[in-house]
Amino acid sequence: MAARDPIDAGLPGAAAPAKTSAPGFSLLRAGRWRRLLVGLAALALAGLAFWGLNRAAAEVSVDALVAALRATPASALLMALAATVASYAALFGYDLSGLRYARARAPLSSVFLASFCGYAIGNAVGFGALSGGAVRYRIYTAAGLSPGQVARVILFISAAIGIGLATIAALGLALCADRVGEMLRTPPAPLLAMAMAALSAAAVFLGFCATRRRALTIGPIAVEPPGPALVLTQIVLTTADVLAASAVLWVLLPPTDIGFVAFVAVFAAAVGLGVLSHIPGGLGVFEVAILYAVGGSAPVSAVAAALLAYRAIYFVLPLSLSAILLAGFETRRFLRIDIAERVSRAATRLTSPGRVRKRRRDNRKRVMSTW
Repeated sequence: MAARDPIDAGLPGAAAPAKTSAPGFSLLRAGRWRRLLVGLAALALAGLAFWGLNRAAAEVSVDALVAALRATPASALLMALAATVASYAALFGYDLSGLRYARARAPLSSVFLASFCGYAIGNAVGFGALSGGAVRYRIYTAAGLSPGQVARVILFISAAIGIGLATIAALGLALCADRVGEMLRTPPAPLLAMAMAALSAAAVFLGFCATRRRALTIGPIAVEPPGPALVLTQIVLTTADVLAASAVLWVLLPPTDIGFVAFVAVFAAAVGLGVLSHIPGGLGVFEVAILYAVGGSAPVSAVAAALLAYRAIYFVLPLSLSAILLAGFETRRFLRIDIAERVSRAATRLTSPGRVRKRRRDNRKRVMSTW
């Protein structure tokens, strides 16, 4: 008679079948729902962007657009370039803060290359945590950082950008709710309520970082909160970055009756919508938000021309420079690796047992021939 399987027999020593963990299963389902909702929100934003661009394009005259581009003063272009440099300098500070958070060190040349190329490519391609993160991983690992340290740097930068944009936009709304409401054709009360909610969340986060010393565990992930000094430093850097980036577009726009603080709030919100859409560079979403907010205070064709110039100065120019810098970095790295491999192969050939024995025989022959 065939022996029965202990599991089937239900014997006391039999192992019970593995059951799916209820908490883990719930987290899996929650993750799927979250990805689905994010995807639907991104599709909705993309659809609204294309719909808005189609409506805005109907009001744009190609001749007026070209004329506005040609009429852009050289002084405005120079100021936009200077503001772009200031913005990327603040972004360089992001990487320094990220390295401090990760307790890692890298040469300043590597930090500059990773920061500039990471942001230039991330801004243009989109999915900054992935595209810019891949650039940082390539450069920082070559500088000696471990993959875990690079991941901490990327996590810190991504969180700093999101929290910083929301805080700056909320602060601008709180200061200029009436003017922003006129720009967006929205009552100021709900805008002010959203601003106060966002600022309250930022204050709670700052208090959490100031008081909590242990890592925060979220499922299998443990996140160590940054110290209050690092958070305050990042707030200053984020403020400088958003002010400089918004100034790039501000100086290119035609004269309007919109104040700079109100414009910064709209600019930060437009950038945030572009990031949430997951469209490369927020293309379309950002333009629709700016055209909707500013188009009523200036000719639409002139605003569109300023947006084109802004894209060229803040996105295309840094992207082109980053491509050149990355090509130089990869070329130098390839040459260093190639030279190191050649030296290693030569040393191996010189020290191999066969080569050593052959040299000894040759030496003995030369000694015998002298006798």
